[in-house]
Amino acid sequence: MSPTGAPSAARPAGRHQGLALLAALLGLFVALLDVTVVTVALPTIRTDLNASFSDMEWVANAYLLALAVFIVTAGRLGDLFGQRRIYTAGVVVFLVGSLVCGGAGKIEVPGLTHVTVLHLGRVVQGFGGAVIMPLSLAIVYSASEGKRRALGMMLWGAVGGVATALGPLVGGLLVAHAGWEWIFLLNLPIGLVVIFAALRGLGGKPLSTANVRAPLDVPGLVSVSAMLFCLNLAIIQGSSWGWTSGGALGLFAAAAALVAVFLVLESRSAAPIMNLGWFRRPSFGGSVVGGFLLGAGMFSVIFYISIYLQTGLGLSAQAAGVRLLPMTLMLILGAPLGSRLKAGLGARKALVAALALMAAGIALLTLADPAGGTGSWTRLLPGMLLTGLTLGIAMPLCSELTIASAPRDQVGVAASAGTMFRQVGNAVGIAIMGALLSGKTDSVHAAVARRAESGPLLPGDVRRLQQAAVTHGFQNSAWYAAAATLLAAALVAVLVRDPVPAPGQRPADGEHSQAGPAVQPPATDRPIDRPTV
Repeated sequence: MSPTGAPSAARPAGRHQGLALLAALLGLFVALLDVTVVTVALPTIRTDLNASFSDMEWVANAYLLALAVFIVTAGRLGDLFGQRRIYTAGVVVFLVGSLVCGGAGKIEVPGLTHVTVLHLGRVVQGFGGAVIMPLSLAIVYSASEGKRRALGMMLWGAVGGVATALGPLVGGLLVAHAGWEWIFLLNLPIGLVVIFAALRGLGGKPLSTANVRAPLDVPGLVSVSAMLFCLNLAIIQGSSWGWTSGGALGLFAAAAALVAVFLVLESRSAAPIMNLGWFRRPSFGGSVVGGFLLGAGMFSVIFYISIYLQTGLGLSAQAAGVRLLPMTLMLILGAPLGSRLKAGLGARKALVAALALMAAGIALLTLADPAGGTGSWTRLLPGMLLTGLTLGIAMPLCSELTIASAPRDQVGVAASAGTMFRQVGNAVGIAIMGALLSGKTDSVHAAVARRAESGPLLPGDVRRLQQAAVTHGFQNSAWYAAAATLLAAALVAVLVRDPVPAPGQRPADGEHSQAGPAVQPPATDRPIDRPTV
């Protein structure tokens, strides 16, 4: 029996577990790669499609906004209708969007420009990615137990981090040698492998053991999706509209009102999307808040390291991607180390230690030299190595703590909740760091304008002032991210508890457990009395 009483037969047969894992990991790789790979190609796309800077911003934002809006719905659909059916459909949608994006420069649609076609393709990709990201985690978690599950979670964390870090390098290579279209078309052959593996490796039945399928909570899904749309659009557009503008404040107010509507609807629903009592469980609430701060801190830092290397030090996108490889390598090494730390210390202590060391690593990034040349990137190396290692440890631990707190027949929506909080945190972190960076660069532009009134400035002087401003802005952003990550460590230490095996279930060999198998979880972590389906 599973921890929640679901029969173990609900899992794929042993010979198919490898295919299930392959489907989840390859799907996650392409979905996350498309978040960062496109940033490198934007200047080339802008030239080829004769687009504006605003158009280019929405090439990235359209994907992220569609992903954020649909992510909770996707997780619930996977729980109700079966992971194989919904995951495969999500991959197909993602591939259709990739094909539209790759052909955007040639597709002729009456009344639409080529860049608008690209935007529509990115929206379709985002809907597919919203299915792939949370369900890949749910598949890894629910497909096995014990050592196999620990291995799967380790690989899931490693693949997610590697895809995020490799995006700029892969994008630079494809743009330079194949054309920007191939950053999208590359998804097609990989996606076909994912579909084959999913159809062969995943079970077709829903995880729920109920004889009657629960109804879909349409009002709850509509309200949470509308809330996510308003919140993410306000964060995305806040810097250009102005954070105190009517548009931004109106969207934030609408998001707050929709949160209230969602809470009322869920408290009265016979089949809620998720039982709100989950948030009273220290492990669930603490892990999703920790995930939010991880997104607001470390994941945002990865984005701005690339910005600093290109804008501050003048490196090409491809060269910046190469210099991120040490971080990627350490991330790969961190995933198995995290599994060992969990076995020896327990998930909570291992995660707290990883987050605390990650905060120290982010703080080391402030060693960036405001007057350094391209070779001064090595001053970032100690921080990059430590943050890469600790991210490999923390990412799978945080995700596993989130879904381990949910009933087994709702791991999809639990994974969606964790992913949603992390994505919103990432959007918030990028907005805050962008404000810190632009504050420094704007002051330099004003200083250059004032000095130009008294006489012309040499190009070298302007370049040095701009580099110093970008570096100081990056340093301020790193201090903010270190503080957010340290706060995450403190909250996890206070709120999270190690999952306790259910009666009759043994932990993985060597896995640390603070209580024997027959000990029930503390009252705050017990399953909620109210039935959820």
